[in-house]
Amino acid sequence: MLRSVKQFGIVFGLLAGFSMAAPAWAHAFPVKSSPQVGATEASAPKQVRIWFDADLNALFSKITVESGAGQVVNTGGSQVPASNPRLLETNLKPLAPGQYWVQWSVVARDGHHTEGKFPFNVK
Repeated sequence: MLRSVKQFGIVFGLLAGFSMAAPAWAHAFPVKSSPQVGATEASAPKQVRIWFDADLNALFSKITVESGAGQVVNTGGSQVPASNPRLLETNLKPLAPGQYWVQWSVVARDGHHTEGKFPFNVK
């Protein structure tokens, strides 16, 4: 009888553990960017590009680039090229020397949202 109770306890514990295990989430996180995070560029970039570790939903993913004074300096919207669903990019106005902030917000194809912000400088 005691052996049956122990076996029941072990099986119950394993089932409870499996049922409470966290599901695998597939958020999209940046793996690299151009310009790089915190970089000082000798000449103004014409584009900001961020590569992610998961495919993006183009409809809900965007980049906004602001000057140190808070003015938006990207032109138009953001694009996820059909040839690379893990790349998000936007074009920039001609930039003066100074610090700029890149704010990104993406939704992975599985619906999970991530966002972040990083600076770069132009000499």
